[in-house]
Amino acid sequence: MGNVCVVTGGMSGLGNAVSRRLWGKGHTVAVVDIVERSDAAPEGADGSPAWYAVQADVTQKESAVQAAAHIIERFGRIDVLINAAGIIRRSPAADIPEAEIRSVLEVNLLGTVFMCQAVHPHMAQTGGGAIVNFGSMLAHYGSENLLSYGASKGAVVQVTQCLAVEWAKYNIRVNAVSPGYIETPLSAGATQDPVFRERILSRTPFRRFGKAEEVAAAIDFLCSDDASFITGVDLPVDGGLLAGDPSLFPPAMKIMAKGEE
Repeated sequence: MGNVCVVTGGMSGLGNAVSRRLWGKGHTVAVVDIVERSDAAPEGADGSPAWYAVQADVTQKESAVQAAAHIIERFGRIDVLINAAGIIRRSPAADIPEAEIRSVLEVNLLGTVFMCQAVHPHMAQTGGGAIVNFGSMLAHYGSENLLSYGASKGAVVQVTQCLAVEWAKYNIRVNAVSPGYIETPLSAGATQDPVFRERILSRTPFRRFGKAEEVAAAIDFLCSDDASFITGVDLPVDGGLLAGDPSLFPPAMKIMAKGEE
């Protein structure tokens, strides 16, 4: 029997890719989202008891708690939580509207914290579980016009580490993934721009964008028993982008043979 997996933001984007992978591997998937979409379910999931949609606003703690309680009432347990709900906004740092900062932090940071809090008592009572949060490349380096987003994702990584330490005694593993530049329908406007595309690919050792399925596979691993001794990790899924810039290297120099020193 598979796990009962909760995926926030699972109706679209990377969250949907994760939901589809977990469902395809025989797990029960409860998709928590603020909107409900009939096209989000994989083929064959229509009417399946293993694919379940829950409408909730994760920025509201009570809504998150109610969503978790609803899933427990239906399935009896929660084994896995994937916090994929997130938004991104772009504004110059000196002029970010207050409402923008609050909305980004509420969804990306507070939504993650509230859902972790909501599932914690249920996981603790049943002997543990696995949580995977969504970080970002912007948790690790700066960028123009993305102060709100970068701050929220940096905080998510720190939340991940704090919970990993504090909840290990409950056998709850808490990890994160930081996707690099992933090619999805939502990112096509950027990834298909020739200038942007070349700029990013020149800095990515693998010289390509990632696929949503590759992020889903990494999350699947972190949730599995194969990762039973892994907690507090933020795993980049980025083609080597954070490892270093392949375009930065010293000029060619003579390699001295032994005895020439």
